[in-house]
Amino acid sequence: MKTRLFALLAFVVMCCTSAFAQIQVKGNISDKNSEPMIGVAIQEKGNTTNGTITDLDGNFTIQVNSNATLVISYIGYKTQEVAVNGRTNLAIVMEEDAQVLDEVVVVGYGVQRKSDLTGSVASIKGEELQGLSTTDAAAALQGKAAGIQIINGGAPGSGAEIRVRGYSSNSGNIGPLLIVDGLKVDNIQYLDPSMIESMEVLKDAASAAIYGAQAGNGVVLITTKTGAAQRGKASISYSLKATTQSLGKKADLFNAQEYIAYHNYLGDLTQEELDSKGYNGQDTDWYDEVFEDSWSLQHNITVQGGNEKGNFLAALNLVDNDGIVKGNKDVYKRLTAQLNADYKFFDWLNISSNTSVEKWSRTAVGNGYASFLNSVVSIDPLTPAYVTSEDQMGIGMKDQWNMENHGNVPVAPDGRWYGTSKFIEDATGNPLAQRDRVNAKNSGINVRGTLAANLTPIKGLTITSRLGYRITQSNSHDYAEPYWLSSMAHSENYSISAASNNGLFYMWENFANYNKTFADKHNIGAMVGMSFTKNHWDNVSVSSTDSKQILKGNGIPSYRYIDHLLPDAPKTMNNSPGDATELSYFGRLTYSYDNRYSVQVNFRRDAFDSSKLSTQARWGNFPSFSAGWTISNESWFKNLIKDDVVSFLKLRGSWGRNGNVNILGGYQYASTVAEGGYYYFNPESNDGTLVNGAQPSGLSNPDLTWETSEQLDFGIDARFFNSRLSFTLDWYKKQTKDLLISIAPLPELGVSSSTINTGKVLNTGFDFELGWRDNIGDLKYSINANFSTLKNEVKEVSSVVNRITQTGISGFNNQLQPAFEAGHPVWYYYGYKYAGVDKETGDPQYYDKDGNITTAPNTDDKMDVGSALPTFTYGLTLNLEYKGFDFTLFGTGAAGNKIYNLMVSADRPKVNGINTYWKDSWKQPGDNAKYPDMKKVYTSWIFFSSDAAIFNGSYFKIKQIQLGYTVPKKFTQKALINTLRFSVSLDDFFTFTKYPGADPETSSLNSGASRGFDNGNYPTSKKVVFGVNLTF
Repeated sequence: MKTRLFALLAFVVMCCTSAFAQIQVKGNISDKNSEPMIGVAIQEKGNTTNGTITDLDGNFTIQVNSNATLVISYIGYKTQEVAVNGRTNLAIVMEEDAQVLDEVVVVGYGVQRKSDLTGSVASIKGEELQGLSTTDAAAALQGKAAGIQIINGGAPGSGAEIRVRGYSSNSGNIGPLLIVDGLKVDNIQYLDPSMIESMEVLKDAASAAIYGAQAGNGVVLITTKTGAAQRGKASISYSLKATTQSLGKKADLFNAQEYIAYHNYLGDLTQEELDSKGYNGQDTDWYDEVFEDSWSLQHNITVQGGNEKGNFLAALNLVDNDGIVKGNKDVYKRLTAQLNADYKFFDWLNISSNTSVEKWSRTAVGNGYASFLNSVVSIDPLTPAYVTSEDQMGIGMKDQWNMENHGNVPVAPDGRWYGTSKFIEDATGNPLAQRDRVNAKNSGINVRGTLAANLTPIKGLTITSRLGYRITQSNSHDYAEPYWLSSMAHSENYSISAASNNGLFYMWENFANYNKTFADKHNIGAMVGMSFTKNHWDNVSVSSTDSKQILKGNGIPSYRYIDHLLPDAPKTMNNSPGDATELSYFGRLTYSYDNRYSVQVNFRRDAFDSSKLSTQARWGNFPSFSAGWTISNESWFKNLIKDDVVSFLKLRGSWGRNGNVNILGGYQYASTVAEGGYYYFNPESNDGTLVNGAQPSGLSNPDLTWETSEQLDFGIDARFFNSRLSFTLDWYKKQTKDLLISIAPLPELGVSSSTINTGKVLNTGFDFELGWRDNIGDLKYSINANFSTLKNEVKEVSSVVNRITQTGISGFNNQLQPAFEAGHPVWYYYGYKYAGVDKETGDPQYYDKDGNITTAPNTDDKMDVGSALPTFTYGLTLNLEYKGFDFTLFGTGAAGNKIYNLMVSADRPKVNGINTYWKDSWKQPGDNAKYPDMKKVYTSWIFFSSDAAIFNGSYFKIKQIQLGYTVPKKFTQKALINTLRFSVSLDDFFTFTKYPGADPETSSLNSGASRGFDNGNYPTSKKVVFGVNLTF
């Protein structure tokens, strides 16, 4: 019996010993693409002292009990629990946690969890910017977030402009503050979208207040890639985008048949004149003569990697964009090198460096009155592009050609003459001749970088010292000779100019972040810091203009430099170095309780040097306050609604104050001494000689300060159905005051102007974003939509002047002007109100100032006839993924904006233009036409300065349709290729609009007071993009 009991006891002990025996478990951890993951944490559940991490190959080894459970975790991936069950080899695949990936966003001088945000911040991840044909980071933002409008230029190298929540100033300096890796930059055109890790746009004042006097128009924060995403594995990648470009939408111009019929009706072009001048049926499509298909190439090589101590990324990006204008007069080239690195020298010290070197060059054709692009839309279709005999020459050209030096009539490179009109004496110059006259070249080198040290002396405290710098150098050269194309398109002067611009900007910032959690419910954050910046520039320019030759060698191309000016050539030289300095102190306090209630306070105090503000007005204070309530984390809410129905629900509100200091400079507050203007007799010569005197530049205003914006924002963030459906809605009210306005003091004071702070602008609107993502088996898909509304109104101008007007486009005699006036949008169209057509007579009708119908309005009857500002902007993105294939459809649009079309001239009615008026004009009694009898208005600037010439500028554009395919690894790895993807896309291919001009997106002279004025601008090209991406 004892023997049996002993045997049974021994058996039980052996079983227990076996059950709790320590075994060595080896494993490998990879992602969904079978890529090994470095640094994944493996911990034995219930034993916090037993853990390890994966190595460079994703392998790990750990000693555990045979029945232990391993907890596998990595930032951005779902945490897994894996039971060992006696196994000694494990293969684990990590799954991305989309909800966690979206949680961390960059804010001013730190990062925050997205769920903790109490302000309005738009976050765009780098993945959303991939595959775009644009090489401009600003243009890549278009349609990606609500409340952000992108104004594109069609020409190669023309940078896009960003507007955040409307237009707040009468000045043109209304772009947001741009910050890349902590460095304030002048533009982000140099930054290829493929280099971006994330972009955050601080839209409300509470989020942007930490940047104070420079954040009145919002802040764009960009973080570039560092190589950390490789998780320690080195890689080499190459991408190619080959883009074929062609002209997109054309303006609805007269063709030859329509042109003849129209002017025959007007009576200024008869069949006898056509016959006598040898018209042979010529029908020139000037768009086809001027534009052609071209190629744009982008190459990008990136090397990146790292280990548990640090990461690095080195990239080289080449852009060669030959625009769609025939020839090589619109070419943009850019070579950018990027080097980012960070290294953890000690547990308490990390050093990081980001450096970008950009070399660029650009040639461009011009727009505006009498320019190349204006000529394209105004030269008549009866004129050929080139002529080969003197008898084919236009009005006056033959006589000019037979003068001395051939009367400066230009000859095309192939020996032919440029065609000029036989029917219009003061014709616009041939656009091909205007193109060939372009000799302007611009180039430069820019170096931008930061060097930062991050110290963590104690847990939760990070102290950062960061030096940022920009070194800029650019050159420009231009040369022009006398020419004669018509009585209007000619010049008698030789001219040459050259400029060199040099700048050094540096900023030194020191700040500390402290974060601490108490009792698992109280989270406290604090940040305090200072910033010092200095900007130095030294620009020099030289120019010479004369009616006789000014260069040696008769101006042959190799002599077109300032060194070869003749000794007696007149010269104008300018050089005025300058400096601007800024000192700032800032801080932030955050507190959240139990992931339910959050509050945040920001404060910044800025000061600027005396070139911007007087000593008594140079300091400004910029506070903000925001709070949030995460309703979905309340226990009562969880009891009422399941997490898989409402995954997240948060209310937030904020108030803050920002400034716009960019409008200041050049001692506007002071009465500086200006040379010239007044003269006096020179007492030394006693001969009555007049010499230049001096006078005050204006009336001083030592209280002058920056524009100030105060913004109120209320928002709701929600996610439903296990976070598959996301929803964000914001309402904002932004009031900007202390606008800068120049007024004319009393003449008795002896000065012509004084700058004062006055005026208020109000912007209100809604930002809305909606997204859905899910999968059906192997098909993954997502749909994201956003839209924004905007109501813009000037609330106050000045007690001195109630309306400010400017010239929309110089060179035209139109009477419609952009105006700035209380009760209207910023720079609305100030013109005549068109009332339609008298059906019996065909006379045009207008409204007078009292709302009565008149046929002869006067200038007092001019009124608000529309605005170029869109009241509604939106974007839509669809993404699909299925077994290696991926598909993207992306569109964007605007509505509510008007475009003033100046492709006409009442002074020169025979120039070409849009055929819209003629096609829908009154021709006989009873006609229900939109436009009057054109015989009665074709020379009337009143008609062409009314809203009859203003068109709906709304549009929807499919910016991209892309199909891609990633070759399976089982094939590519045989060739030592880790990833191989091919893609083809149609970019800017389809535009839906009622606007009769060219591209409504780019039909604007500029984005300031002349926004919406269209007299021929560089159109957006439609593109077919072929892409290849390789990773080794």
